[in-house]
Amino acid sequence: MEQWKGKVAIVTGASAGIGEAIVFKLMKYGVHVVALARREVKLKELAESPNGKGNNYGTLHTKVCDVTDEQAVKNIFSWVDSALGGVSILINNAGTAKVSSLLNGKLEDWQDIMNLNVLALNVCSREAYQSMTRNKIDGHIIQVNSTAGHNITPYFSMKIYNASKHVVRVLCEGLRHELQLVGSKIKVSSISPGEVSTDLSLNILERSRESNSIVQVNNINKLQTEDVANAVISTLATPPTVLIAEMTIVAKGSTIQPHFQPSPTVVKNLLNS
Repeated sequence: MEQWKGKVAIVTGASAGIGEAIVFKLMKYGVHVVALARREVKLKELAESPNGKGNNYGTLHTKVCDVTDEQAVKNIFSWVDSALGGVSILINNAGTAKVSSLLNGKLEDWQDIMNLNVLALNVCSREAYQSMTRNKIDGHIIQVNSTAGHNITPYFSMKIYNASKHVVRVLCEGLRHELQLVGSKIKVSSISPGEVSTDLSLNILERSRESNSIVQVNNINKLQTEDVANAVISTLATPPTVLIAEMTIVAKGSTIQPHFQPSPTVVKNLLNS
């Protein structure tokens, strides 16, 4: 990580959960972090946290930003260019999941998922590439994906989320290919964690609660946010000649592909709700 000390990282979805853990882990290694999130109150709590304070720690800049707003994203990268000399690391962590069936879901829910998980991620990646190129920085773009991008989740009403994460895998390889074609040395990595103990995860489980399988759901081993932050550090710590294209991590005792199904009764009840 020595090569990144004193450099600038942008982390999206930074105010809580995985994003918060990544912010503090990067700062611990002397990286200056621009933390983006929509919730100003949570960003203030992040800035005041003692976890980000220590000798030789990087500095923290918090910015309220809805990454689904293209102009807001452009403004952030422009500020980073002028105030901090450009970005060296982008961690695309912002994402959402909603319980919304293919059979009776709402278009606005599907659009929210795709707008944040796919389009906003791509806009941020584009702006990072342009900033790195302008400032002659051989940077690193890391997409925080999910094992949901490597399987079809058996939870009812989660298939649009699956689709969004499968798209991220395609975008990663596509971005690597385009960077190769233009002769860029910017790295692109994907980190796909399994179930992580976060508020978002708990909310999804609550909304997917079902009489016959809730015990199985609750008994799934979960990663901690710190585990994902450590994966980010491991990915960044590779030498210039090595790229971790895809890192998949799950809690010990877990599998990448889930092996349980909701009962037909539960599916029927959900459709009628």
